[in-house]
Amino acid sequence: MTLDNLLNEIETRELEFKEKPNPALFKTLSAFANTNGGVVFIGVSDKKEITGYRCSNADLKELSDTIVNKLAIHPVIQPVKCDGKTVLRIDVKKSKTPVAYEGRYYSRVGNTTRMMDIEELKEFLISGIEWDGLPSQHGLADIDEETFRHFVRLAKSAGRLPAADEHEPVAAILTRLGLMTGDQLTNAAFLLFGKKQEKYLSDAVLRIGRFKDDAVIIGDRWIDGNLFHQLSEGEEALRSFINVRYEISGETPERKEHWDYPLPALREALMNALVHRDYFKKNEQIMIKVYDDVIWFHNPGGLPKGLSIEQLKAQPQSIPRNPLIARIFYLAGYIERYGSGIQRILTSFTDAGLPEPEFLTDAWGLTLTMRKDILTEEYLAQMGLNERQVKAVMYVKKNGRITNKEFIALTPRKVTGKTASRDLKLLCESGILTQIGTTGKGTYYILSSAGPSKEDIKGT
Repeated sequence: MTLDNLLNEIETRELEFKEKPNPALFKTLSAFANTNGGVVFIGVSDKKEITGYRCSNADLKELSDTIVNKLAIHPVIQPVKCDGKTVLRIDVKKSKTPVAYEGRYYSRVGNTTRMMDIEELKEFLISGIEWDGLPSQHGLADIDEETFRHFVRLAKSAGRLPAADEHEPVAAILTRLGLMTGDQLTNAAFLLFGKKQEKYLSDAVLRIGRFKDDAVIIGDRWIDGNLFHQLSEGEEALRSFINVRYEISGETPERKEHWDYPLPALREALMNALVHRDYFKKNEQIMIKVYDDVIWFHNPGGLPKGLSIEQLKAQPQSIPRNPLIARIFYLAGYIERYGSGIQRILTSFTDAGLPEPEFLTDAWGLTLTMRKDILTEEYLAQMGLNERQVKAVMYVKKNGRITNKEFIALTPRKVTGKTASRDLKLLCESGILTQIGTTGKGTYYILSSAGPSKEDIKGT
């Protein structure tokens, strides 16, 4: 794109105009280097008027030397002719290392340059650094050999580590897997197979609580130790906090288990939290809260920048925050395919006929909410629903939606439109249904994502 065309553009995250070199220029260059790179044109006013810039060899050398001295970067600087005047173009690439101007770091947000706050700077400085690959202060004596040998047996059984000898020295296998350099373990090796992590990695723990409501806790588990121990103990804790019923068909002596939630999905969610949490974060743990009708997972580690939940749902992508840990879980057969965890969770719930789990990512990490299907006829009757309303909810569960007309058709004796509207309104007030539309033929009702109220419905 020519300068003439660029003058018709507004300033963006990667484009800015300056009339002459000044401190704001160097802040912008720092921001471009720390973000995605960008282009600055010198000799253009705020009103996009070409004022020009002196571009003698001496001027260019002086500006280039100033940029190098102040920012320690080497942008491409070249004169550009426009409307009979010379404008200076400065192209800055994204830097692999942080670029400061006078001791401060800047970033580009939209078309503005701003100084990073402490949290942004901390995240920026460690971005690109993988915690699990950093050397730890531990050596071979800190490895729990029983756990490690168990991993080797799992990997061989899964066919993913066929050349390993179960009796081969631990150090040799760890070194081959990139988990040990010399006599020093990586963070991944110590967290996966180490002993007494709680003394050194006090935040690398798993907390699982059973809640009656937000104020009443009826069960609490604090699970530490290596990741293999946290996975097995975490699964056991989750099973102990949810319900199971048994079905005996009479055709076989075995009984069939029906859990509140699909166990493969719980296992997948737990593994994802252990593998993908941000172990740089202090004073935070993986938190799992089990309520009567909901399980809430919180992992202090959000998605990689530029990746959304919608993208992961649409197509599996693997950008593991802790690639060494992810690889060990894969070799052990715990992870079937990189990046497919969310799809397996969603599929498990669909196959079980349960509401789709909800994912939310923000600055605090990733939250996963699983809801069980409590909308049985018995439960709805206990809430105080009348027979018409129970039938309506069952209809919505099967068909996805219901209209006022369809509600009337469900009743053995046709009710009035006024009665149908009142019944549906009460279902919405209870939190069971949500109304789509306001009035008229286009109005219909669907299941509410928030779930029913714990209070009985009055006046039914």
